[in-house]
Amino acid sequence: MTRPTLQVRLAPREFVLEVAEALHRRPVLRVAFFTAMLAVLAGICASTILRPYSGDLPSGLHLPWPVIAAGFLLAELKVVDVHFKREKHSFSLSEFPAVIGLFTLYPSEYLLSVIIGTSIALAWSRQAPIKFAFNLVNFAGAAVLMQIVFHVGIHLDGGGQLIVWVAAFGATMSASIYSALTIATAISLSGGAPQFQKLPEMIQFGGLVAVANTSLALLAVAAFDKDPALLVLLVVPLITVFLAYRAYLSEREKHERLELLYQSSRILQHSPELDSAVLALLEHARNMFRAERAELLLYPRHPGDDALLSLVANGEPARAMEPMSISDDDPIFQRIPSEQHAFFYAPQPGAPRTVVRQAMIAALRGEAGIIGSIMVANRMTEGTSFLDEDLPLLETVANHAAVALENGQLEQSLAELSRLKEQLRYQAYHDPLTALPNRSLLLERVSEMIAQRRPDSLPVILFLDLDNFKVVNDTLGHAAGDRLLVAVADRIRECVREGDIAARLGGDEFAMLLRDEPALDRALAVTRRVLDGLRLPFQIEGQEVNVSGSIGIAAAIPGIEGGDELLRNADVAMYTAKQDGKSRFAVFDPNVHAEMVARHAMSSDLGKAIARNELTVRYQPIFTLATGTIVGVEALVRWHHPTRGTISPDDFILLAEETGAILELGRWVLDGACHEMAHFDALETSGPPMMLTVNLAAAQLKQPGFVDELEKVLAETRFPANRLVLELTETAMFSDTQTTIARLQALRELGVRIAIDDFGTGYSSLGYLRRFRVDILKIARDFVGRADDVTDDWAFAHAIVALGRSLGLRIVAEGIEQQGQLERLREMGCEFGQGFLFAAPLDADEMAQLLRSKQTPMASAAGQPKRVTAPAHAA
Repeated sequence: MTRPTLQVRLAPREFVLEVAEALHRRPVLRVAFFTAMLAVLAGICASTILRPYSGDLPSGLHLPWPVIAAGFLLAELKVVDVHFKREKHSFSLSEFPAVIGLFTLYPSEYLLSVIIGTSIALAWSRQAPIKFAFNLVNFAGAAVLMQIVFHVGIHLDGGGQLIVWVAAFGATMSASIYSALTIATAISLSGGAPQFQKLPEMIQFGGLVAVANTSLALLAVAAFDKDPALLVLLVVPLITVFLAYRAYLSEREKHERLELLYQSSRILQHSPELDSAVLALLEHARNMFRAERAELLLYPRHPGDDALLSLVANGEPARAMEPMSISDDDPIFQRIPSEQHAFFYAPQPGAPRTVVRQAMIAALRGEAGIIGSIMVANRMTEGTSFLDEDLPLLETVANHAAVALENGQLEQSLAELSRLKEQLRYQAYHDPLTALPNRSLLLERVSEMIAQRRPDSLPVILFLDLDNFKVVNDTLGHAAGDRLLVAVADRIRECVREGDIAARLGGDEFAMLLRDEPALDRALAVTRRVLDGLRLPFQIEGQEVNVSGSIGIAAAIPGIEGGDELLRNADVAMYTAKQDGKSRFAVFDPNVHAEMVARHAMSSDLGKAIARNELTVRYQPIFTLATGTIVGVEALVRWHHPTRGTISPDDFILLAEETGAILELGRWVLDGACHEMAHFDALETSGPPMMLTVNLAAAQLKQPGFVDELEKVLAETRFPANRLVLELTETAMFSDTQTTIARLQALRELGVRIAIDDFGTGYSSLGYLRRFRVDILKIARDFVGRADDVTDDWAFAHAIVALGRSLGLRIVAEGIEQQGQLERLREMGCEFGQGFLFAAPLDADEMAQLLRSKQTPMASAAGQPKRVTAPAHAA
């Protein structure tokens, strides 16, 4: 039975990009890829360059390969570590068995002994898989390189004993350089610090070790050739060399630490500022102990004070003397037992300081006792830990720091820190431009007053917003606007009494907080004083500037628990004042707020209505008044809310324009109606094709890409542009005349027709009709009077029809509901009309049924209309 398989094929370039991206994201993959490259290179060299020498045995001596493998195992189990900051490099006596193996093993046996011996040693040290693989491949590559250099060297012309020795030295030196290069590359690829600047030091030390070990190995080969018993004499030199390596490195490290200790005392003596001195000391301590992080904590001097924490750590921003709240029973105080000066610290599993794996802590001991502690944590060098000899060194650093802190710098710095804290607090709670309290301080004071309110004394907020402040910025510039804000703040200060709070909330918004009785007499008095004060002109840059303000008043009545709620209520009242005409005040009305909340909820629901399929498009036929023929349809959107029921378009269309949802809504209606027209065209075969009228909002017309988007919709739906009518109100057309003229011209070039909806109710004029080229005028239902009306209600309809005829425009009357209205429109020469007399807006199925019936809603022969009704939900 065969099973289907999924095959994914990538183009070579795509495959390379995928691999490169994976290597960039994961350092382990980079090291693995590098290791694989070394393995392949070693294999190629062993099978090609080294192959001609596969049968060579440079000396007459031949040892079993397990003996040399055991030598590699012993050499790699006892290594000498040299630390270079974060990294650790190991040196051993591996050159000793390596050189002996060159003389006593065939190349294949030699490579086998290296791999077996070193793999057992690496496995014994329990290295990570990727590190194990790299080290093993590195040993194998070095072994292949040594054999190539050695065998090529001894086969040179004129070779003798001297050339053999030179070849051996060349082989070990080549392997040493090779290992230094590959290790530095692997560390850099793994995300560690770049190693190449330290290569000279690594190669120099490795070269010295290689020369010494090779010399001993050549002595061993000569002794073994002479008398194998002489090898016993080399045991002592070997042990001596190994111990000498360790002693040299130990003394070198001690010298470095003494130098670092001397530098730490100089840092504290010569740094003028305590903050910078402490950070420099902590960074120095990190380097001294090769640690990831260093902390200095100064304990509180008095109960209730904050401790001060300074921190330097890998991957974290430095922190200098940051206040930290701790209590007397905080575990931080358990770090320094009184009988100890310095000790190792290891947090318990699950402790909050999870970043600390291992640490040393020393007390900062002053004359009055412990004033703090210093901690270094997490050794950077993998596989190492802090040593016993590190504790006294850390304690010495702590003593230097304690003395420096108690020699006057601490008091001075703490006083400066206190001053800076007060300055920062002032800046955090005050407006930098007007020096008034800001929103944060106001809300803090409001919360305090609400907590202390009484029935006869309520917190009251007056929310002030300047009227038309943007005009000042636009005409005089922002600098003048800032000076006006400062002047307004000064006048507000003059209007409030001592104990009241005047604040700037941001921009041109201010607030005043005061206490008042439930009648709000005092709040109203302050409000009137502020409004009267603002009516006086301001002198700004030699010019007289007039500005007014609108104020909202809200009291913290029972039920209001927070300052944010009270400020919001005052804000709502302020907008009510602006809507009432500006330069006045309004008191918060919960009903107004409820309406705003409901409107906001409706706005949120409207944004989801399309996705939830709550919107539908209905089509109201447009008829020729003379014959009753359907010449087109107008697409009208309807919203059936799952809980609110049917929502009037007058409510949600205006809301959509305010919130910007009209863009998505208009796009959805246009796309759906164009698609549906294809279905209607298949049903309506007699007469000319129907026109489609779609309402267009001002925001849609102003979109830079609207014309391109419309052209794309027409192309996708295959709806002819010359059958589309876009209907705009006069207000929408005349809001931005230059943009509108350009957009309308582009639409007409597509073939789209333009209609003015509700003509005569906006800013219509003959001048606008001359500038804006349109095709259709629609008579608003307000101008279609009653059938039996003998007054001048029909005068505007007569004028619009006459104007349309003179300009060659088509006229469509809306809202025809009575037979008499139809007759009068016919008499005055109106061509087209729509309304409930003929048909209510129909859904797509109902419209299709009307077209399928081949009936006209008007009996043209009898001259009497026939009304087409729709179900109740269609209206």
